[in-house]
Amino acid sequence: MKLGKLFIYALTAVLSVGMFTGCGSAAPKEGLEWINNPSSWDEYMNNAKLTSLTSMGNTCRLKKAIEKAKAGEDVNIVYIGGSITEGEGLDTCYANRSFNYFKDTFGKGKGENVHYFNSGISGTPSTLGALRFENDVLAHSPDIVFIEFAVNDGGEDEMKSAFESMIRDALSYETQPAVILLFARMDNGATSQEWKKEIGAYYDLPMISYADGITYLLDNGAMEWSYFSDDYTHPNADGNAVVADFISYFYDEVNRAEAPEADVTMPETPMNTLFYLNAHMMQHSDTEPAEMGSWRKASTGFHYSDGWTKAYSDDNEPLVFEFTGKCAYVVYPAMGSDGFKKLHAKVYFNGELEAEKDFDEYVEGGWSCPYVGLLHLSPTAGEYRIEFTAPEDSPKCDLQVLAVAYTE
Repeated sequence: MKLGKLFIYALTAVLSVGMFTGCGSAAPKEGLEWINNPSSWDEYMNNAKLTSLTSMGNTCRLKKAIEKAKAGEDVNIVYIGGSITEGEGLDTCYANRSFNYFKDTFGKGKGENVHYFNSGISGTPSTLGALRFENDVLAHSPDIVFIEFAVNDGGEDEMKSAFESMIRDALSYETQPAVILLFARMDNGATSQEWKKEIGAYYDLPMISYADGITYLLDNGAMEWSYFSDDYTHPNADGNAVVADFISYFYDEVNRAEAPEADVTMPETPMNTLFYLNAHMMQHSDTEPAEMGSWRKASTGFHYSDGWTKAYSDDNEPLVFEFTGKCAYVVYPAMGSDGFKKLHAKVYFNGELEAEKDFDEYVEGGWSCPYVGLLHLSPTAGEYRIEFTAPEDSPKCDLQVLAVAYTE
């Protein structure tokens, strides 16, 4: 019998006490030391917490956020990632649990001065995260930003570019938020944390690998995957409590440590070519297309009702956008209905037709998850004209443009 089954009730009790009793005091807790030959859940969790803390990084900004919270000033904590972060909107998700720990531990009084913003969207990678970073993260005037996309990203250059772009966008923002990287894994061990750790180290950022923490528990028989998750990747209520416990330990370590003498220094040269830096997303609530054509305002994409739609019965006059930028993208849905066909885009840059591209909006089993389509990359800004239609050979179909995005 694995140790996880022996300690299952102890696990629930320990996590419940650790996450919900709330000491109401910011007094530094005693640090942990590695335990050789652990024999209880507490001892295994002790080692798992140590394993999960990839790097403390430069904690100057986080220490300032903690001091703001203690003083009763407003502190905004923003989480961005995929479904693991979104947590189906449940109070048991790791984001809400770790927010509550920070609020209860460092907030003034009952912590009303600490505020929670969950910007996780299921099924989405860093590319979409970078495009929506301005609207979904920076718009909340963050003091602390968690970035989690380790099981949604592969190793493509575009993912690395987008991930690093989010980091630079956050570090350079006027509120000077602390940036914390969180790394997940799937049941088969799949994760993109290795290249993300390299980027995090380059920027001297705090990094928490719950992937490494739970791998330690799994490999040592202290916990079984079925206790952590009900499927192949998403933490269940108990799993989210484990993840939040790792984050709480990190907060304790930051509170216990001395503040760094200097803030994090932004490297002049990025590790990757940043095609997603300073991105702006356009939706109908804040953008009037140059031409509406046969399209109307509204869309049904997951989390994206603020786009544009062409119905099967509509004509095929183009939806046209004109703007100045470097790189350009379209956000479109993956729909399960075969009434949806290919979105056709004509891309003009500085008056020249640069490309014609098709994006297939019908995906078998699709559930309106937003996809990112590349329209054009340019190292310098220029004048864009983008025309969206159905292809000429199949004009009768349903189509949606959820958003258009560009970089400065």
